[in-house]
Amino acid sequence: MALIECQECGREISDRAAACIHCGAPIGAVAEPAPDKVTVKGEDFGGTRQLLVRLATKAALSLNYKIDQADEVSGLVSFTTGMTWGSWSGVSGSIYFEEVEPNVFKASGRGKQNLRGGQVVALDLFGEAGKKVSKVVDEMRRIAQ
Repeated sequence: MALIECQECGREISDRAAACIHCGAPIGAVAEPAPDKVTVKGEDFGGTRQLLVRLATKAALSLNYKIDQADEVSGLVSFTTGMTWGSWSGVSGSIYFEEVEPNVFKASGRGKQNLRGGQVVALDLFGEAGKKVSKVVDEMRRIAQ
């Protein structure tokens, strides 16, 4: 047995495997070349997980949010906003990219009001936390077009 590189994800796998244990790509199959830019396909995004994480990071930064984590392998971007109506400490949000078909991803996320520094209560007024996540996804669409 020898280790070879998966043509799809680039990780090491056994040359005897029928498919990559990491991404599921068949071994020896000729794969379509990965997209080199993000496109908007209705509510979904076309591209690669890595490109989408970079785009989400760029979108959050353009809204003056702080990036807490950007993981290109898992497709997760976490960010923190500044002060909001419901919290002095702002909103913590995360966006995750789920592959619904090859190179097509659905963006979903969650947000919550932060409670720090002596603050007793943080209210999610008018769904503000979720709207911050939606705002980043909308900014991604704007940048991608």
